Amino acid sequence: MLLQVGALEAPSGVELERRGQLLVLRAAEVLEGCATRWFSQPWASVALRVDAADVEYLGFAFTQFALPVTAGAALDFDFHPAHNLHSPAAVGVLLARTSHGVVLVAPVDHPHEQIIAVRDGELRWGWHGDLDHVPAGFATTVGIYEAESTAAAFEAWSADLRPLAMRPATANPITSHLSYWTDNGAAYWYRTEPGRTIGDSVATAIEQLHQLDVPVRAVELDSWAYPHQTLRPIAEIGYPEEVPPTGMATWTPRADAFDGDDPESAFTAFRDRLGHPPLVIHARHVDPSSPYVAEGEWWVDDLAAQPKDPAFFRRWFDDAVRWGLCAVEQDWMLMYWFGVRALREVPGRAAEWQRALDRHAAATDLGLIWCMATPADFVLAASLPNVVAIRTSDDYRFAPDPAFLWIWYLTVNRLAGALELRAFKDVFFSGPAGDDPIDGDEHAEFEALLSALSAGPVGIGDRIGRTDPTVVLRTCDADGALRHVDRPVGLIDDCLFGAPARGERLAWATTTVTEAGGGVWTLVLAVNTSRDRVEVSDEFDLGAMRSVLDWRAGVVADHDHLTVVLAPRDWAYWVVAPPGRRADEGDTTKYVPVTR
Repeated sequence: MLLQVGALEAPSGVELERRGQLLVLRAAEVLEGCATRWFSQPWASVALRVDAADVEYLGFAFTQFALPVTAGAALDFDFHPAHNLHSPAAVGVLLARTSHGVVLVAPVDHPHEQIIAVRDGELRWGWHGDLDHVPAGFATTVGIYEAESTAAAFEAWSADLRPLAMRPATANPITSHLSYWTDNGAAYWYRTEPGRTIGDSVATAIEQLHQLDVPVRAVELDSWAYPHQTLRPIAEIGYPEEVPPTGMATWTPRADAFDGDDPESAFTAFRDRLGHPPLVIHARHVDPSSPYVAEGEWWVDDLAAQPKDPAFFRRWFDDAVRWGLCAVEQDWMLMYWFGVRALREVPGRAAEWQRALDRHAAATDLGLIWCMATPADFVLAASLPNVVAIRTSDDYRFAPDPAFLWIWYLTVNRLAGALELRAFKDVFFSGPAGDDPIDGDEHAEFEALLSALSAGPVGIGDRIGRTDPTVVLRTCDADGALRHVDRPVGLIDDCLFGAPARGERLAWATTTVTEAGGGVWTLVLAVNTSRDRVEVSDEFDLGAMRSVLDWRAGVVADHDHLTVVLAPRDWAYWVVAPPGRRADEGDTTKYVPVTR
């Protein structure tokens, strides 16, 4: 056995049972007042140990977008990689790799109540330290899956977890067609053109895209569209660097965001001007000072408030139908979880909130997009049919070095793919960089490629006059229909444990496209994400001779392996044909030349 499990450390009334590859922690009686008051300090747990000097770890941390963290035998995880990114010292899903194989430790049920903590030089699995009231009979199950590869371990976990089949892309306009976004990183996120409201800037941008035959369909309106407890100004210059954590006041149109004296009428006029496209509107946690809190019973904490009955949220979905939404983007999920201690004190409260949102979405024929989700939210989403996509990395342009976000996205996509979830990379600029930070991006083409291989939404956020239609139309057909892959593109097993950042390998990532007739095409990309910005030479084994299109060079040749030398932040991309086929079949002007 690669993984050794220690003895149970817990109060009287907690039992541990091992059933094959599953560990079950159960309350034999009612347990009260057990919390340590520190999430990452469990009060009922067992030690987990891998006795191998060459062990490498990958964990998905309890912070936004399931931050991937890596470590060696010293368990030297970095849970604070940036000044504005901090996580408790705990993960929700853990992989360990040695020269003898891989072991995956992952929840099979109740993902919000169990953690794998990093404490005092050891790993401990059990109930998190904020859990304070546990009913008799409550139990959590974790799986321990030993395999020859990460892929095989994920498959074994999926067999026990039994996630829903991946939601059809055609089920919602946000996953079926190209969209326009105004979230953090986009041109019009609390930013507007001189002399215009932000609504006017967004409407003008979309009108111009249609004139250029750029077929955007759905439109996302971010948190600038409704009032918060602390209103961030909508400015004509500059870029807002801080994201105040204050919650929403009401989920209603913001008075100064649209043209007109009455916010509701102004918002209606905005929709009329655009021709009533499907909308996606952002929603965040409710502020403790919100007038909503005067209605019914609420758990009220310092930074957020939560209704005790999640039926409250049905009003939002009814409004969404009235406004013409196709999906609600549920953002700041991390703040719901860590902002309201009562959600963490009793088992099942967080899950019931999310299941209620899923039921409301089903009743109103809307989709849900999870944003800033923890790994527990990822796992639960696998059983929620109306979660049509989930964000898998932090905000576009969040980090000074985009490679940090590329690795984040390509790593967390492996988790999303195992859970049958469609990923969303986030908004991107399609045009080149300019004088203003919102003019474009020197990495625009690579950002577009990453988005196109997400299996989920593809959303541009260009400034007026800065769209490159050629780049955008590589992601979709002329009518805006996205050309989807089978699963979100993800790092290969050997690149999951930090080697690309160390410059030991390129970041190799793959996905597939399965044609209706059964032919499987493999899409392979490589990018140099070395932290020290050194040139990297590397090789990728295809396993057999295949016809391969070097997409950037436009050259087709037979190869059994790929060899490339890349400068820092440079990338390469190949399309590998099924046996007996040529790799230049299909539309090679598209990132995904063949369709499913």
